Amino acid sequence: MNYPTSLKFEVENIFASQPVEITLYSGLTTFVGTNGSGKTQTLKALRDYLKKQPEQWNVRYLSSNRIGTMEKYRSKVDQFYSSSADCSLGDKNAKKIRHEIETANGDFFTMDDRKDVYIKVAERLSVLFKRHIFIRWDAGNMKVFFEKSSNNSEYSIVTEASGLVNIISILAALFDETIDVLLIDEPEVSLHPQLQSYLLREIKSAAKDYNKTIIISTHSAQMIELHDVSDVCNYIFFSDDEPPKQIDHNSAELNNKKLKEFVLRMSLIYSEAFFAKKVMLIEGSSDMILCRYLSNRLNLNLDVAGSQVIPVEGKGKFPIITKFFRLIGKDVSILTDLDGFTDDNNVVNLFSELEKATELANKYGANNLQSMIRDIKKTIDQLIRDNKDEMINIYETHPYWINRDSEIDIEKIIRRALIAQLFRVEKDFLSNWPHLEEWTSIKTRITVLYNILEELGCFILRRGAIESYYSSASNITYSRKPSAAALEVSHLEEKSDEEIRTQFDDLVHSLEFAALDNNVDESFAVKKELLSELALVLGILHSVDTDTELLSNIKQVKGSTESLFDYKIITENGNRGVEISLKSKIIDVSGFPFKAFTSDNPNQIVDNNISSKSISS
Repeated sequence: MNYPTSLKFEVENIFASQPVEITLYSGLTTFVGTNGSGKTQTLKALRDYLKKQPEQWNVRYLSSNRIGTMEKYRSKVDQFYSSSADCSLGDKNAKKIRHEIETANGDFFTMDDRKDVYIKVAERLSVLFKRHIFIRWDAGNMKVFFEKSSNNSEYSIVTEASGLVNIISILAALFDETIDVLLIDEPEVSLHPQLQSYLLREIKSAAKDYNKTIIISTHSAQMIELHDVSDVCNYIFFSDDEPPKQIDHNSAELNNKKLKEFVLRMSLIYSEAFFAKKVMLIEGSSDMILCRYLSNRLNLNLDVAGSQVIPVEGKGKFPIITKFFRLIGKDVSILTDLDGFTDDNNVVNLFSELEKATELANKYGANNLQSMIRDIKKTIDQLIRDNKDEMINIYETHPYWINRDSEIDIEKIIRRALIAQLFRVEKDFLSNWPHLEEWTSIKTRITVLYNILEELGCFILRRGAIESYYSSASNITYSRKPSAAALEVSHLEEKSDEEIRTQFDDLVHSLEFAALDNNVDESFAVKKELLSELALVLGILHSVDTDTELLSNIKQVKGSTESLFDYKIITENGNRGVEISLKSKIIDVSGFPFKAFTSDNPNQIVDNNISSKSISS
């Protein structure tokens, strides 16, 4: 196949019936994306499309369930177990259609049919994995056995490690030069990271050495390897309900030096972002330490939400990296220091130009968000010019001023420090400001602007940099030392979740934006289960005398062997009722035990007492 080659084909029942358009720029193309985003269906549709082309390519597709046919011999399946000695990979008729078989069986037929393929696989197996492989025919059926170099005892293929069987299958398909196009769904199945790296090298070599077109679908960051920014064009990015995205080889963004540096670093450290639905960009490693801790501590489920937090090492890289991730179909949010707002509009313009931004600005009487930002900054600059001398005692106490860089314009530093001081958490801090009414007014306008930006995905650390939020570690310097962030985290263990939320409010809001809309809440299911019993319990209390008799009635009505709750009959102030306890030690709800009386409304009493232990977003 010649490159580039553009392909356009249909994938049934996904992508809203829109056709998929991709370009193959080299011998290896990789599908990446979240579970359920359509990679496998697209791979199969591509197989069917390529087989119909006039070039009459020999197309082989390997399923992610490549050893599925061996499974009944590997474990107890459907309540029966077959002896490993009985395992056959197929007969002579199956061998004739080996390239049509989606499982590893077809590749072992290739090794039997092609002595050269067998030798290439067997030698690697012997040297790298200390295994010998034997293919034999028994009563017209092919069987495969292994032998470890350390002993002479043979054993069936079904007792060999799944990962090794997968590797053998893929290697055989790679070395079979009669296959023009090889499609592999999840080549990394059952392989540890080092073996994934080895397999990727073999895949790349086969594409080059045998002029083979190889397309893989993967969930593994180990299968992502970028040596140059242009390599990103060889990746097809999948997201839910939308046709896959691909960066054009001629895209102007690929020439950006900052993007080139980032992509190469990303390939080594942050390639997981290729599989994310959402990407949250932050400035540096200190921010990363706090983000990771807060996400875990507050159960924000960033990972389940398909979100990836990435430090870009400097706000100057935000624009190009944001554009890059948007090009490949990712939702992007940004957490930036205050100077990302005060110094220029490079960061905020990434969001003010979004379609939704105008709609939000209109609600507050602005024609668009750009004009709103411009007017606010104009007012800020005028306030500072008119009152700068009177504000010295205010801005000179902020770290922006204390640690000012002599190369940075002094007016810029003053602006940073004063805006940061506006958002100090102390209630009475603003009370002694000169021209308080004017500053209070601009604070209100800035707050509205921040809220709009946050709704769009742009979060500004209102008090300055991350160090301004520390309570235990030193916040005097803005050196962004990870050690200071780590020290702060160690002290946070002593605080409650609510205290942490208050202290790092801006940071938490940004993480919640990137997280799931709701956290896991088991209380809803517990409430439903209890309400299905409680109305009955309160209704029959007048006719039962003991706890045992009460539980027996519940079982008769519900047909359940055991209730999730314990009920103890009580009488208080002449009112008959029950004390309800939860039997389970693993369900994350609070409120038990509590009391309910025959005069109570079941729905109301349950809602008032039972709540989730997890923190809602």
